[in-house]
Amino acid sequence: MEPIISNNIRKRILAEITPSKEEIDLQKTTIDSLKSALSSHPSSHEYRYSFIEAQGSTGRKQTQLRGTADIDLFVGLSPEDYSAILEKPPQSRHREIDNLMNRMINDWFEPALAGLDTADVQLAFSQHPYLSLKMRGLDIDILGCFDINQDQLSKRGPFTAVDRTVHHTQYVADRLTEEKREDARILKSFVRACHAYGDRCAVGRMGITGVSLELLAILSRNLDDAIEKLEKLRDFPIDPEERTLKDLRKIPAFKDDYIILIDPTDHQRNIASSFTPRAYECVKYRIGELQKACLEHDETKLIELMIEAPIPSDPLPDWLANHAFAREFKSDGSRHYTILRDKLYRAAGKAQATLQAERTGEPRFGETLMEVVFEEDTFSIGFLIECPKISKDYLRRGPPITLVEAAEEFRKSHPEVDERDGYLWIKVEREWDNPKALADMVLAESTIKGLRQVTETGEVSQKVLNVLYKFILPLDQTFYKKITRVKDKDQDIQQ
Repeated sequence: MEPIISNNIRKRILAEITPSKEEIDLQKTTIDSLKSALSSHPSSHEYRYSFIEAQGSTGRKQTQLRGTADIDLFVGLSPEDYSAILEKPPQSRHREIDNLMNRMINDWFEPALAGLDTADVQLAFSQHPYLSLKMRGLDIDILGCFDINQDQLSKRGPFTAVDRTVHHTQYVADRLTEEKREDARILKSFVRACHAYGDRCAVGRMGITGVSLELLAILSRNLDDAIEKLEKLRDFPIDPEERTLKDLRKIPAFKDDYIILIDPTDHQRNIASSFTPRAYECVKYRIGELQKACLEHDETKLIELMIEAPIPSDPLPDWLANHAFAREFKSDGSRHYTILRDKLYRAAGKAQATLQAERTGEPRFGETLMEVVFEEDTFSIGFLIECPKISKDYLRRGPPITLVEAAEEFRKSHPEVDERDGYLWIKVEREWDNPKALADMVLAESTIKGLRQVTETGEVSQKVLNVLYKFILPLDQTFYKKITRVKDKDQDIQQ
């Protein structure tokens, strides 16, 4: 069987996505400047650390893509010097670690960088606080972690989530050949082209991470094998201990995870646990398109599927426009994008649930798709709804007729009652029959510090609507058929 991409196409893709020497040199000099500023600052002596090193794709692994790389600089604290904190009970330990990381940022990291040409310096928070900034056009995160060895990681687990990162870097870097490094880059490029990569994923809150794709590259025979493993990950998990999906589902930590890719440095952790199911399904759908393009020998399509292009901002087709709307927000720069993203997803999820059903459970505007897209300081929520126009009232189901006492009480409260299908029914006037007004009400109740809603929507709002239409709607064939009936009816009327 011929490979999905030929050697010729592989070379063309790599020529597009491999960073130039100048780009890599800029990353290295920036890392060196940051390390020098941190290590030479007087406050560095107040903290016992064993290393300051770049992790991630721009560190030892060198799997970064052209024009998309960022820098993750880790400061590894010596755990033996912080035993008073690390030996506390979990809740107290987490609180004390947060306090320690905050002190490092305030007393050491920020003052040390004051002499450098930086921008957008922000305190950010994932599992614990870290510093986020821009320098020389690069996104940079500076994080504290604990320098634990592999034995400690296997037996006791990490003290912070990022303690594993150093081990991931070593594991991957030690196993990368030049061919596998290329495979990792191609996999990353493909997932970015799906708009399903990392924490800037456009088809879910969290996309597929770089380290998971690097692991697929090194654990596979070749690129085709890696793509096949990714496509089948839902049913065939990857596990160093070779446990079956059934066995892994018996473990409480994994039972609800959508896909499973066990961390080779910590067998009690699923690297894929945070990936949004929709992001994975978008990638899986595009793998199908990739395979089809291969069978049709469509080189143009293959390259298009492998290399990221901007999300379209075209107007939606007329038949769909009434089913979709977006709400746009601006950040004031005071809070990190991950915090705003997570809070906006929660607010959007409330709006989505409210649009779909009445408080009593009856359908309101029907099935509703929702997504969040953000670029720089602009965030937008998009909604795609099944029925934008609904009646002023609806039938609410009461108790079954067989529950005599409950049915009698229901009749007393509601004089006009119908009997149907063994239940009592009443007609209820809707509180809301305008989906946009209802969504606005819910979002107004979920104000987010650092974000303000704007009345005029722009390109990011057009992009989120295109994400719903072009990337997400095709995944839900039932909804797709429902909503495209509108298109078919319009065409019938025109004829």
